[in-house]
Amino acid sequence: MEKDFMIQTDFNERITEWKNMDRTTRDASNAALVYYDEHIFPLVKEVFINAPKNRPPRKYDALILTVGLSPEPLILSIIATKPKRVGLLHTPQTRKFLERIQQETGLTLGQVDTREIDGSNIVEMYEAIMELYTRWDKPANVAVDITGGKKSMVSGAAMAGAMLGADIYYVDTDHFNRELGKPEPGSEYLSLLDNPYSVFGDLEVNKARDLYYRYDYAGAQGVFNQLEQQVRDPNLITVYQAYGLLCATYEAWDNLDIGIAKQSLNRLLENLKRFSSLQQLGSLSNFIPILYEHEKVLNVLDNIFNTEELALKIPDGFHFAFMLYNNALRREAQGKLDMACLILYRLFEWIGQHRLAQYGIVTSQPNYSESGVEETDLLDRYKKKRKDVYGSVNVLNLPDPIALVDGFLLLDALGDKVVDSLNWRAFRGQVEMRNRSVYAHGMSKINEKSYKAFKSTVEGRFEKAQEIENIDANLLNKQHKFITPLP
Repeated sequence: MEKDFMIQTDFNERITEWKNMDRTTRDASNAALVYYDEHIFPLVKEVFINAPKNRPPRKYDALILTVGLSPEPLILSIIATKPKRVGLLHTPQTRKFLERIQQETGLTLGQVDTREIDGSNIVEMYEAIMELYTRWDKPANVAVDITGGKKSMVSGAAMAGAMLGADIYYVDTDHFNRELGKPEPGSEYLSLLDNPYSVFGDLEVNKARDLYYRYDYAGAQGVFNQLEQQVRDPNLITVYQAYGLLCATYEAWDNLDIGIAKQSLNRLLENLKRFSSLQQLGSLSNFIPILYEHEKVLNVLDNIFNTEELALKIPDGFHFAFMLYNNALRREAQGKLDMACLILYRLFEWIGQHRLAQYGIVTSQPNYSESGVEETDLLDRYKKKRKDVYGSVNVLNLPDPIALVDGFLLLDALGDKVVDSLNWRAFRGQVEMRNRSVYAHGMSKINEKSYKAFKSTVEGRFEKAQEIENIDANLLNKQHKFITPLP
């Protein structure tokens, strides 16, 4: 403490002496500048380094600075941040300060990269920073100091730093002595500026919204996760985490990773409950009721995926069907018609499997004894329908296992209402079209006209299945439909 008191006393005495020096002639002014450099600034550096507020939040791989007519703030910035390497962007007029900056900071030649630029050219400044960043193999932790140089230099450096996600610094003071042209010695401090791009992430949020709107939930989640790491505002961290969890839920659900979808949704609901007073979460909090409906659905689906037989039970099995249907609609909206057709085909299979299960018939290992129709009679009906649809019959027994077409032929033989008013000719053609597709057994891409026709046929049978069991389709669709657009 006594040592600190003596240093501060000496510092104050030197400052007083410096302020009282004669500056009426050029020689006298130069003498005052020399005195500042030799007796004041060394103590300014010591005070600056020892001040806790001048300690940066992280270690930097690189620091880029714009060099102006006052090298002292840059020296302070470098000795406080202690970067592994430094880029000095100077004009022909400020080149003379480079040697002093290097000497007073203890930088080796290998640590310093310099670029001479036109101080009035913002684009050149921007390009110089990007060139250094690339040359240094794009280091992870970068800082940009915009204390020195013209406004145009500062603007270009700030823009480049913002785009890189760099920390942006400014050596500031609350006490600048205009008569002496210097800050009050010891009043300097390192100010970490808020980068609007990093703090609010408006551009990135818009990018995430666009990805979400296009059902690219993984891409949107990646953006929100990155924003969560970049911002400093705790409230915004919470907001971006919540939106990331929503995207994670839907991405997992789309990929049928139901367990992961449940985990993400549970975390999201916990966060929304915990931070219910946070105004920025208001838009998402408005959808809490539908999120709880999602939770119910995911619990049902989780049971189904762990016990396959439940997929054909009433009413829970319809959740499996509505999951497929809504997934297909999202693929259709993306223009992925072949994938949408593949999912609709699986829904078509489920409809047949579901209806046959009501007669005690399991398509993988059918037992026709519980169908309510004698097997010989059922075989005759099946043959007759098959001849009507295909024009010939070349079967001796009831199908085992049961494929999609055979399943619907059997349902007709059983007199099931799900095939009422079915256009069998269109049905046959559409199934054959699907079988020739890339995602089945062929190399054909499905065009929009064929897709719509197939979709219409599947939707018609799906609606019939719902009518038979008196299913509340509006409720299930609401439970399965993802929130869109991003709130």
